[in-house]
Amino acid sequence: MSEGTISVPTWALPVVAAVLSIAVAWGAANARAEATEAEVDRIERVVTEAAQKIGENGELTKVNQAKIEAIVSSLSDQAETAKESDAKLQQLIEIMLKAN
Repeated sequence: MSEGTISVPTWALPVVAAVLSIAVAWGAANARAEATEAEVDRIERVVTEAAQKIGENGELTKVNQAKIEAIVSSLSDQAETAKESDAKLQQLIEIMLKAN
């Protein structure tokens, strides 16, 4: 045997190839598992943020609906007031026309 070289018996070559293949597959599986875990964590954060924003939007929608209802009520009241004012103005005009 010469020094500084690695010699592998011929019968061990399939075993070495199998061990090397298993090691590469194991490393790839671990890398894939870590990447999957990181992706799951990222997706979980995104879903949590989306759920929070949906809740906030729901609250804003309720507030907006209440404001819209208040505006509609106010406009309705103004329309009634305008009708009453028109009626009174009509009466005043009739009185002024009869006085002349």
